Amino acid sequence: MAYFGLIGGKSNKEILDNKIEQYLISLTNKKCPTILYCPYAAVNDIEKSNNKFKRQMNGLDCNIIYMGLDDINNFDYLLNKADILYIGGGHCDDLVELFVKNNYYEILLKYLNTDKIYAGVSAGAMIWCKYGMGDKYIYHDNFHTYNYKMVKCLGILDITICPHYQNDDLIVYNEVIKNYNLDSFGIEDDVALIINGNNYQIIKEDKRRSCYYFGKNNSFKMIPLYEGVDYDEDCSVRS
Repeated sequence: MAYFGLIGGKSNKEILDNKIEQYLISLTNKKCPTILYCPYAAVNDIEKSNNKFKRQMNGLDCNIIYMGLDDINNFDYLLNKADILYIGGGHCDDLVELFVKNNYYEILLKYLNTDKIYAGVSAGAMIWCKYGMGDKYIYHDNFHTYNYKMVKCLGILDITICPHYQNDDLIVYNEVIKNYNLDSFGIEDDVALIINGNNYQIIKEDKRRSCYYFGKNNSFKMIPLYEGVDYDEDCSVRS
C-alpha cells in the first residue's frame, strides 16, 4: 500500500540530517532508491526549485530524476522508474491545472496500489488532498497576510491540509474547514504527516513545530499530534 508524506514546508535554514527525507527513503527498503522530483508548482522557476532540492538531498543515498518542461509528456515513463515521487512547493493552483491538463491524475491511479512513496512539500503536499489552503492570491498589509484561499486538489486523500501552519494569520483555516465535511490537518514547516491507509505518523525536523488534527466528527476540535505515536484514522492512539 502506498505511503504519502505531506510536508508543511521547508525552512530556509539548512537541515543537516534531512530527517523527513531519510525516513521516506527508508520506507522503500532499498539501499539507493530513485526519486522523481517534480518542480511544476514553481513552473516559472523550475531551475531554482530543482537546485533547492539538490542541496536539500545532498549526502543522501538516492538517485534523483529532475523533471523539466520537456518531460511533461514523459510522466508515466518516469514515474514507472521511480520509488518516490516528490513534488516541490510553489502555487498549488498552477500545479493542479498542469496535472489535470496533462492527465496526470489518471496516470497516478495506475500506480496507487503499488508500494511507491508519494511525497510533497507545501503545494506539493496539498495536491494529494481534496482541498488545501493556498497562498497564490495573498497580500500583505500592516504586518499581516490576507486572502488565503482553499484550492480544490486531486482528492486522492479524503482530507484537507494547511501547510506553513505556524503562520499566525493562518488561524483562518480553523474556521474555513467547518465548510467542508472532511478531516483536516494544519502542518507546520519542517514537519511531515505520514499516511499509510488508515495509519498516521508525524516526523519532525524541528521539535518546536507540530501538526494539528481537526476531526469532522469532533466539531473540528484542534488536537496536536506527536512524533513517535501511531494514530488511527480518527487520530486516536493505536493500541
